[in-house]
Formats: sequence, C-alpha cells, structure tokens
Amino acid sequence: MTAVTRGSIEVRGILKRFGAVTALDHVDLVLPSGSFFSLLGPSGCGKTTLMRIIAGLERADAGTVLADGQDITRLPPERRPFNMVFQRYALFPHLTVADNVAFGLTTDRRSRPPRDEIRRRVSEMLDLVGLSGLEARYPSQMSGGQQQRVAVARALVRRPTALLLDEPMSALDRNVRHQVREELLRIHGELGTTFVLVTHDQDEALSISDTVGLMRDGQLEQVADPETLYHRPATLFAARFVGAGSFLDGHAVSDEPGGAVVDLGGIRFRASTSMPLAGRPVHVLLRPEDLSLTASGEGRLDGVVESSSFYGSYHELTVRTAQGVLRLRQPTATAHGSEVAVTWPEHAGIAYPATGHDRSDDLVVD
Repeated sequence: MTAVTRGSIEVRGILKRFGAVTALDHVDLVLPSGSFFSLLGPSGCGKTTLMRIIAGLERADAGTVLADGQDITRLPPERRPFNMVFQRYALFPHLTVADNVAFGLTTDRRSRPPRDEIRRRVSEMLDLVGLSGLEARYPSQMSGGQQQRVAVARALVRRPTALLLDEPMSALDRNVRHQVREELLRIHGELGTTFVLVTHDQDEALSISDTVGLMRDGQLEQVADPETLYHRPATLFAARFVGAGSFLDGHAVSDEPGGAVVDLGGIRFRASTSMPLAGRPVHVLLRPEDLSLTASGEGRLDGVVESSSFYGSYHELTVRTAQGVLRLRQPTATAHGSEVAVTWPEHAGIAYPATGHDRSDDLVVD
C-alpha cells in the first residue's frame, strides 16, 4: 500500500457560538500531513465542535479551514477529503460487514468503482483491520472492538487524506481499548494517513498521539508532544488535567536558570518553571515518580497513610501531611494509619504562580 503524502489540516481563527455560549474562541491549529493528533480536554471544552467544523458537520461563525492549503470552509462534508468514525460507529445493522465497508464507495453513481475494484478494496481494508474472513457477518454478530474496526475500514476505504475519530473507544472495556489503540497505531503507521482523535481520556491521548492539543473553554491551552505535555505542562490547568500529582502551596524564594528555589513551610528545594517567580506565592506540582516513602522522621515531610490502593504493578498511597495530601506509588502496600515520611530529590516538581483562580475541583471530565 502506498503511503499517503497529503493530509495537512489548518484552522485559522475559528469562532463558534451557540447562543450566548462561545464554544470556540478564535482557534488556530496546524496539523502536518501524516500526523496522529489528539484533541484532549474536559467535557464542554469545544474539542468535538472543532472536529465537527473540520469535518463540515458544523458551520463556523468565523474563520477558515484548509486541507492541503486549499480553503474548504464552505464545502459540504461529502466534498471534503476526510472521513469520520463516530462514537457509536453508525453501522447499518441490516448490511453485512463487507456491505458496510463498501457503502461509502457506492453512494455516488458517477464515481462508483467497478464491482471487482469494490471487492478488492473492501478485502484490502478488512485485511488491514484484521477482519478477513468475517465479510458475511452482521454487526450484531460482532464484538464492540470488531464493530469499531469495521467503522474504521468503512472510513478508510474511500482513501481520505485524514481520518477523524470522535471518541471511538469510549464504549469499549479497558482491555479492548488497549487492543484498539494498538490497531490504530499500526494502521496509521502502514497508511501514513493523518489521524485526528477527540478524547477525554488522557492515557489514550498520551499513548498513541505524536501531538496533543489540550483544550479549555473553547481555546487551545497547550499543543505539544505527549512527553512535553506531561513533563512540562505550560499552565496550572494543564498540570492538573494531565497525569497524576500532588499540589502544595509555597513561596518562591529566588529564581535560577530554568527554575526557582521554593519554600514549603520551611522545606526548600528547586522546582522547574518557565517564568520568574521570586517573591511570589506558588503552587508546586509533585508527580508520584518524584516522591518516595521512608521512615517517619527521616524524610522531608512526616505524615499518616490515609489510603493504599492496589493497581497490579504498584500500590497508590495518599499520605496526609502538615502541608497537604501527597499521592505516591510504591511497589508494596502500607497499612492505613501508618506513620511515615515522604521525601523527594533536591530538584523536583514544577512551580506555577498562585492566581487563586485555578482549582482542580473545577474540572468535570465526561
């Protein structure tokens, strides 16, 4: 199969309002050809609206959508070089798997391929998604993961320059989601088609995307590769939304290249930051991997274990300290009520200015 060389997408100044609510507030975004991009964010942030505008299913109030440099803002969905996989797949229950996949090739009589070519392309797509031999089955005879792969095959059979995926794994159980992620990565690698995924699942976005756009209140909060988004979140909102962690209130004593010396109730260490913070109150993010457990009196903060939950490869602990609750991961369990100490290296965490407006309990994730 020849790799796709087209598929760049650009949106410029996209504005969308629903009555008094601004769903998208002048969004700009450039997606290179062949990228695997995820739109991530809490419920109501505008990520699905942005995808629907790219697909042509919603009309923007202002702004431009371009595909490979061509303005497609006014084109209807069927004339755009994209195909979409919906959250509920939208398979036809009365059609077989083969007929479902072939449907997109047969709707326009003027461009309908010959029957032999339809059969060949359907067979090619079913082989690509690992469903060869199941052509005669109906959707009701297939698992959720198999139905999702049929929907992907149906979308790809028309050879779009970009595949738009609207939370296609949300209805699948955990193990099947992992399998489907691997399938999507394999298909993306084989075809080179641009993939755009909408999800509220950060694990999903971080594990399969080469770039992630985190959205908040109709705007892009940060666009970065997954490692940058996790290790260097640009804002306090990004730090709270992506990954697990503990936030402690402190004070920046002084600045240094790439960081600041922070004071947490008399405990001083160096935290990363991208801005001058000296003399300001700060919130400090400490990831679970920054923290370790030691005997009471031998660490930075003494505390009491409030909970210990088993997650297979690790136990997640919450420890109540004088500075707040710390969350960390350990290979073994620690009993509830145990007196312990939590410690971390001389250089750890990320410091953000304390504004008083960013609150983790403001987040509602669907």
